[in-house]
Amino acid sequence: MAYNDSHYKPGPGFGLSIGSKWTRAIMILIIINVSVFVIQLLFSTISSQWGGASSGTDIDAIGHQLMPGPDQFTTVFWLYQPLAIGKLWLWQFVTYMFLHSVSSPWHIIFNMLVLWMFGSEVERAMGTRKFLTMYFTAGIFAGIFCCLFTPYSPIIGASGAIFAVEIAFAMFYPNSTIIFIVFPIKAKYLVMIFAGITVISCIMPASGNTAHFAHLGGLIYGFLFIRYEPRFSSFLLSWQKQQQEKEYQKEEDLKGQVDSLLDKVNQGGMKSLTRRERNFLRNASKRYRKTRDK
Repeated sequence: MAYNDSHYKPGPGFGLSIGSKWTRAIMILIIINVSVFVIQLLFSTISSQWGGASSGTDIDAIGHQLMPGPDQFTTVFWLYQPLAIGKLWLWQFVTYMFLHSVSSPWHIIFNMLVLWMFGSEVERAMGTRKFLTMYFTAGIFAGIFCCLFTPYSPIIGASGAIFAVEIAFAMFYPNSTIIFIVFPIKAKYLVMIFAGITVISCIMPASGNTAHFAHLGGLIYGFLFIRYEPRFSSFLLSWQKQQQEKEYQKEEDLKGQVDSLLDKVNQGGMKSLTRRERNFLRNASKRYRKTRDK
């Protein structure tokens, strides 16, 4: 069976990262990916021994024959649009990033190698929380992007998210020298080459199992995230500050109205208040008690 794997092509190496201490998030991501790969191997072995792969006779709502997975574990967790959207298996937009081809161990080897070499530097530059936000949202975006163009091709692999990490590295360290095969090249030029190859591969798809649209989606998202996320964060902080100021002003206005009504009560008693004013005081009292009890 052919897969539309998000497969990273071998080649780039970042000499300065070799031997450097990996960061916490990168270590955890690699451990999870390798652990899931071991589980895949177990299910694949059991499936091959016991003939556990699905028959491939299922039909979707529009009469398209659904592609079976090599085993039940892969079928549940890879990204396959008729299942992810058709059956609302939405977790597949996340879980597919942790699956890799069991028929080609180079798939996970190169993905994890590149994640280690580039990811540690990017995590240090961005911070762990923001890095993980970019990594997972990039993977989800890459999966959606790929499903739009190749809806009936299942996808596995972390390459969509890793391509976002690569372009983030090039944007943070554009003049860093990368050893590409045996040739030194600046990071910004290497990513341009990858982007060009990816675009050409999407326009003129060749035979093979590589999910080029997932790679392109990762590149696009990574660029947009690094370029515009700071502006979005600043806008969000500014909006939150404005909302807090509005809430504070609202509380101050409410307090002023309550004080004015209480002064009126002190001078003429409750009978001096209109029905609307009494209801206002009653509601303000309830709101105060709720705020105090929180």
